[in-house]
Amino acid sequence: MDEILSLGRFTQKEIFEIPSSLRKIIEQRTLINKLAKVIVEKEVKHIFLIGAGSSYHAGFAMSYMFNRITSIPTFTEFSMEFQYLVKPILAKEDCVIAISQSGETKDTIESIRIAKEFGCLTIGITNNPDSNLARISDHTINLNSGDENSVLATKTYVAQLGALAVLSLEIAEEKKSIKSEEINSIWIELVRIPDKVHSILPILHENIKKHSNFLKSTRFCFILGSGPDYATAMEAALKLKEGARIYGQAYSTAEFPHGPITLADSDTCIIAIIPHEEDNRKAHLLQLLKRIKERNAQILGVYEAIKNEKMPEYLDISIRVPNTVMDLQPIVMILAVQLLTLEIARTNGLNPDEPKFLTKVSNF
Repeated sequence: MDEILSLGRFTQKEIFEIPSSLRKIIEQRTLINKLAKVIVEKEVKHIFLIGAGSSYHAGFAMSYMFNRITSIPTFTEFSMEFQYLVKPILAKEDCVIAISQSGETKDTIESIRIAKEFGCLTIGITNNPDSNLARISDHTINLNSGDENSVLATKTYVAQLGALAVLSLEIAEEKKSIKSEEINSIWIELVRIPDKVHSILPILHENIKKHSNFLKSTRFCFILGSGPDYATAMEAALKLKEGARIYGQAYSTAEFPHGPITLADSDTCIIAIIPHEEDNRKAHLLQLLKRIKERNAQILGVYEAIKNEKMPEYLDISIRVPNTVMDLQPIVMILAVQLLTLEIARTNGLNPDEPKFLTKVSNF
């Protein structure tokens, strides 16, 4: 038992440090507000969120929030594709926000250099204030999450989500792009999340330990979601690959029936990211899961639910996370997959702290 618990000890420790990391980001509201004012005063026309791996997923997840509340068209791109896809349309009125846990990702830094050549406003988001990214960017948001020793990005990923959430709220406040009542409502919810996560993590972890055998022999699964949950599905797929050596493939709910559904059968596992809102996102996903279950696939649902709501009987396993507003759902939904990856790895004798062939800083 001690040998099993020693596997992923850093990963577990850092997942449980997520509430503290979020609080530290929220406490930087005044600093981040100054950046929001610069963005508004510069009359930024477009925002490009760039990164690699988990950092890209963080940008993609929060681009939904940026587009919804700031009224500034916001796009996410892999930093290694930036020079090919974004460079041809860059203008000095644009803002490029580069996201990198280490601050040393080569293509992310090169993208900032390109953006500066065009006179764009540049912002780096990193956990390393002494990094090259911090040095070259016009402004920096320091995640201040402390050392992350596991190769898997867990607390820094959630801190990136938090930093982008705060920035989008402050831009919306400065621009008056949505009603102040809505901004205040989202802020109140964001401030509550660290305590929600702190109280639920031990319970969530114990529940997931009971179900870790569910994916023990799985080598392939689909992860489904829509809206910002689609971005969470992408990060979940990466975590399963990195930490548990399970090939996961993310699909938007509406896209899955266009071909990939043919692979859903009794040999397939499905992980579904299910929101609590009674909207089209949820209705379409549940309809799809019912179709998939008719093909005898195994389904694990990560869901938000109102009190006493029962999940459909065609879910083989249900893992509940705290409710929050749609904009902030990526912060809580990913917790279940991070813990699931940890426990599947342990069950299979793998160490998610040091995945095979991976290092903390990419050379690209």
